[in-house]
Amino acid sequence: MPDVIKSWLGDQRSFLTLLCVVAAATFAGINLWQQRSRGVGIVISLPRSVWRGPWSGQWSAAAADHARRHHDSCFTVRRDVPAPSPGDDVEEQAEAREARRQTLDLAYELVTARLTELSESDPATPVSLYINAALPDAFELGARFKFNVQRRLRAFGGGARPAAGSEQAHGGDADLAEVPVLPQRAERDGSDFFAAVRMSGRLKDPLSSAEAVRAARLAKVTEPPEFEEVTDGTAVALVVHLADNPLMVTQALWAAREGCLDTDGRWERCRAALVVEGGPANLPESLADFELAVRHVYAAWRAWTLTRPRYRELRLRLFIAAPVSVAFALGWLFDHEVKVVPHPYQTAK
Repeated sequence: MPDVIKSWLGDQRSFLTLLCVVAAATFAGINLWQQRSRGVGIVISLPRSVWRGPWSGQWSAAAADHARRHHDSCFTVRRDVPAPSPGDDVEEQAEAREARRQTLDLAYELVTARLTELSESDPATPVSLYINAALPDAFELGARFKFNVQRRLRAFGGGARPAAGSEQAHGGDADLAEVPVLPQRAERDGSDFFAAVRMSGRLKDPLSSAEAVRAARLAKVTEPPEFEEVTDGTAVALVVHLADNPLMVTQALWAAREGCLDTDGRWERCRAALVVEGGPANLPESLADFELAVRHVYAAWRAWTLTRPRYRELRLRLFIAAPVSVAFALGWLFDHEVKVVPHPYQTAK
């Protein structure tokens, strides 16, 4: 190559030296880019024992395929979660709830062991968590990860561009690519998964004025006037409806007022309720909108409880219909402070 260039341009040593340096730097950069660590994708599949197998199997295969395409390796955790049936007697339901708790603990321990192994070999390895579970299970799994300090969890879409108008779009965070992110199954044509929620402490930050306006378009916060205060209620209800399920809010408010069982088998009536309700369609499939929806729910709940000190001593119950990544993130935020009420609601005492 130097001889060919000299035949064209003559003996220009400075130019040839610069050309060699640029060529060496280019090939070195390509080599480093090819050797970069794309991390591991961890697929957590927790189908209920009453779910149909083909649907769950299709999701697991799609998630594993996506993880392999975007990471160096894929690790799958699949456990069938026992689910109590309304026809079971008290002892059988108690056994099913205990088996469910142990299954969630085991799934968490398996993932934690993998994260520990990765942190010992290369602490900078990116990790993506793909979650497939019933909403109560996803919420409680997220609560378990609240105190996981093994490493950062960074997904394939960590560097997604924030929406225009948000604080991050104006340089609010310099390390957007380094924060935890969860992929969410997409429903639009032409895509399978997208980066949904970044798992960081910023989810607890109050909304700016611009963010509050955007959040109000995603979901409205109301204290339903038709929900008369139950004077002997021992809990309060947070109803989160961020999915296309028109009857969800009505059914949840009825179960909260009449009394129903939570995932621990505790029967309670709710004295009051707060509703965060989205529009007739699902949330827009973008990281900015999913994350804003989570922050909106958390901020609305905190503001509501702070202005009603008479409810602070009551237990908090969550009725939810939302994407699984939102349920996981809310569990990570609320920890064990909130108990989920599973659907279908069991009102029998």
